[in-house]
Amino acid sequence: MIPGLLIAATWCLVAWGALAFGAVYPWAWRPLITGCAVVGVAALIVAWRHGARANDLPLLGALVCVALAALVQLTPVSRDARLAISPGNETLLLEQDLEYAAVIRLSGVAPDGSRLAVPDIVDSRPLSIAPTATARAVVLLVGFTLLLAGLTRLLHVTGVRRFCTGLVVIGALLAIIGIVQKATLGDHAYGGMKIYGFWAPYNKLTTPFGPFVNKNHFAGWMLMALPVALGLGLGWAERSSRRLSPGWRGAVAWLSSPDVGKLQLAAIATLLMGASLAMTTSRSGIAGFLIAGMLGLVAVGRRFGSGRARWAAASGLTLLVLTMFAWSGADVGARFSAGAGAIDLRRHIWSDSIRVVRDFPLVGTGLNTFSQAMLSYQSRLRATHFQEAHNEYLQILVEGGLLIALPAAAALVLLAGAIRHRFRLQQDDAMTYWLRVGATIGLVAIGLQSMVEFSLQMPGNAALCVALMAVAIHQTPSRYTGRRNGGTGDA
Repeated sequence: MIPGLLIAATWCLVAWGALAFGAVYPWAWRPLITGCAVVGVAALIVAWRHGARANDLPLLGALVCVALAALVQLTPVSRDARLAISPGNETLLLEQDLEYAAVIRLSGVAPDGSRLAVPDIVDSRPLSIAPTATARAVVLLVGFTLLLAGLTRLLHVTGVRRFCTGLVVIGALLAIIGIVQKATLGDHAYGGMKIYGFWAPYNKLTTPFGPFVNKNHFAGWMLMALPVALGLGLGWAERSSRRLSPGWRGAVAWLSSPDVGKLQLAAIATLLMGASLAMTTSRSGIAGFLIAGMLGLVAVGRRFGSGRARWAAASGLTLLVLTMFAWSGADVGARFSAGAGAIDLRRHIWSDSIRVVRDFPLVGTGLNTFSQAMLSYQSRLRATHFQEAHNEYLQILVEGGLLIALPAAAALVLLAGAIRHRFRLQQDDAMTYWLRVGATIGLVAIGLQSMVEFSLQMPGNAALCVALMAVAIHQTPSRYTGRRNGGTGDA
């Protein structure tokens, strides 16, 4: 009973993160991250009592190293040490911290720091240029790491079918909200559109969709959830196809079976989610989904040995994707043809970001401080403030330098290795296999979008990403191990 309650609590966290405007506001992300930590710790205790084994310690170790590196950025060091480790830090402080600059000039501190008595504000400061923002990032990282550790072990006890079904239901609900809101209220905040009919975005030039102020972030959420919905449908399809008898009577009996009914519900949820993604007209979201669809076709080809089964699954998947775009009515071609301005904007941001990396190569500016750094480094389009790098990997390098970039890269490599190891063991039944495939493709899709967007900086999106990571690397419950050719369990 308790494992089920923890699964339901995780659904609530994922739903809250999405429905509360992506949980970007303090009143939203604080209860979200508190809940993640509580559920994570409780899941660790429950899973330990059920004998769940740890199989993700290297990955968790890398994430702990990221958090420790961020704490190094928060540790006060002397001015001499800062000048030696991160010379750019002094330049930014003199430009942006009026109190610091005044003390430097009025106390007679020499440029090289030589002085008999140096005030604390000068001699003992963190390496982060915005310690409060970095501390907030550390809190989020710790909370999500606890959730990942607990949920991965909890799924070893409960299996993933019920958990992923809940995620798909949340995705369908979110899609309906987005579709209805666009149909009734439009998507232009500048024209008076309000999220949920009452919430006006502060930035009137943005294009909201569903609960998200930025349509690209809604698309990022769907990029992760859609492959899980597809995986759920493929799981039901493979399970039900094993009961398909020859002849028309067998086909009629198959169409009226409970598994096919569940397959139809999964297809409807997938259609809703895909249509909502297309309606955002997010270039990064649509491109990511098309790549995810191709990866799905590859997985179908590798899974089904029969040419007929392979053709049927691939045809159904292709038809579903085409129906999504046709039903949405979005002019995708026109949207992609008008992308020159977005490309130029990102080129400017990336160019300025590289300048920051050159000045802060070792320890960065501090996690969650990109916006602060751009107050000094932004060189173009000064009427618009660059608050994000529009490339998660580049932003990690800007904010963390090699200190954080190296353990973060190690975490990505270890995540990929853990997922590969799970597939190589071949212990999954049909449903678990396809849900693991869906979660993996969702992670790949959001990883690709992160090269041009910053969806994962929305705490609500990060919560879903953690859930997918747990599904992708969890250890198959022993009661389902070996049911590779079907299986009827709740894995």
